[in-house]
Amino acid sequence: MKTSFPLLSFLGLLLAGPPTARAQTDDGLVATTEAGQVRGQRVGEVLVFKSIPYAAPPVGELRFAAPAPHQPWTGVRNATAAGPTAPYNRPPAGDIDDQPVFGKGWVKGDDYLTTNIWTPALSGPPRPVLVYIHGGAFAVGASDVPLFDGTGFAQKGAVLVSLNYRLGIEGFLKIKGAPSNRGTRDQLAALRWVQANIARFGGDPANVTVFGESAGAMSVATLLASPAAKGLFRRAILMSGSGQSVLSGEQADRIAAKYAQVLRIKNTAEAFRRLSPEQVLDAQKKVTPKMVKLDTDEYRDPGSGTALFFPVLDGDIVPAVPLAAVQQGAGRDVDVLVGYNSDEANYFLVPTGLLKKVKSNFVLTLAVKRLLHPAPAALITVYKQAYPAKSPGELLSAMATAYQFQVPSVHLADAHARQPGRTYMYEFAWPSSVAASSYGAYHGLALPFVFNQRALVTGARGMLGPSGGPAELAEQMQSAWVEFARTGSPGWAPYTPAEHQTMLFNTRSQLQANPHAKELRAWEGVR
Repeated sequence: MKTSFPLLSFLGLLLAGPPTARAQTDDGLVATTEAGQVRGQRVGEVLVFKSIPYAAPPVGELRFAAPAPHQPWTGVRNATAAGPTAPYNRPPAGDIDDQPVFGKGWVKGDDYLTTNIWTPALSGPPRPVLVYIHGGAFAVGASDVPLFDGTGFAQKGAVLVSLNYRLGIEGFLKIKGAPSNRGTRDQLAALRWVQANIARFGGDPANVTVFGESAGAMSVATLLASPAAKGLFRRAILMSGSGQSVLSGEQADRIAAKYAQVLRIKNTAEAFRRLSPEQVLDAQKKVTPKMVKLDTDEYRDPGSGTALFFPVLDGDIVPAVPLAAVQQGAGRDVDVLVGYNSDEANYFLVPTGLLKKVKSNFVLTLAVKRLLHPAPAALITVYKQAYPAKSPGELLSAMATAYQFQVPSVHLADAHARQPGRTYMYEFAWPSSVAASSYGAYHGLALPFVFNQRALVTGARGMLGPSGGPAELAEQMQSAWVEFARTGSPGWAPYTPAEHQTMLFNTRSQLQANPHAKELRAWEGVR
């Protein structure tokens, strides 16, 4: 399978082999990359490098184009401060303070295809590398925000890399005359950069784990199945994202047509290049998922009416639905850890007030029909038996969580477990106390534990709520992620399709066999 990423421009650098020397000043804070030297800073026991380019600024003729190599620079580039981000619209404020996750908003600047690195040292034995891909519905977010601080990983002996990639229209809209999946191509370029450069930062390019949450996890699934990513990483972690969230060409064309209509332009790269990033972001606010019918006879709406941007099937970077590709053997040489949160859908449903409005079986049945289940009444019966204390609205959230997160995660784990690569699964069940404990273990809540940043998100509107979260759980989860990156095992038994071994993370964590068996059987045959 060919790839339209400009690989030849990197070929000479890759053939040169691993770096043989590390340029360091007396304080050990200068490293040498392919494009030039960068100066980081020491924060406690950790070395931190911010905003290191992995590709050229996507402006001018490179806007809506595949990522290109960055031009070399002279002297030592400052890498001690946060740099610009991809353009994105800041989400509106809600019950939960999301600034630690999404930052303060778009930081303008051209040179934003960059990485951030936290490392114990530039020298010494090669260390496992974890590359984090942030979420945000493929439309919002940035890599260098408070919650994604990699200090804890570096303190545990790993190298943490985070990256920016193009979002929304710039990164994922299907545009005539522009390469497909530009945001995914950015991620591939960053992973190639890691292969060529991370040894200079104390990392082991032969032991790279790529991980992400939400859209970041969907990105990991896409990379796991992409021929273009083969050999770029050894392990993968998917947090609250599955292998089914891609668009068909027809679905992507419908979305592109609606944006072109709103912008009153032709759907061509030339037309989009004439628009400023601000105009593009303004258009993104004017088109909502309700305005585009995405369900087709062959493909369902991957976001269930909540999002418009996803990777697109293109026969190249994304040749097939990732789950189908894994079922056919893609990713068989990669160790995989996949998981979800117990109450994912609360993040989307609680703010709407919908859970309180669903008070009867009639309304609940109508809502379940939208989940494309052929037997809503039977499904509701199963969930009432499994969760007798839940209200009708809470039952709806449990079923929506299963449809969008739990069942797809199990399908991916089942598919990968039938391959040679090892497979592990988890469920995150610790409930937050935010908003009078109405959110439970909602979408995104595992992040402060994996990054071990509890203090940052404790408070009345903090992600963890005013009660905070257990330090032991954060240590356990981050250590499991690091151990998985180091050895390919997070510390519990591998997942098998027969036993469904799943680590339940909570105040008291334990390995479970065949959890939620009755509920999962109720979803058999539902795509």
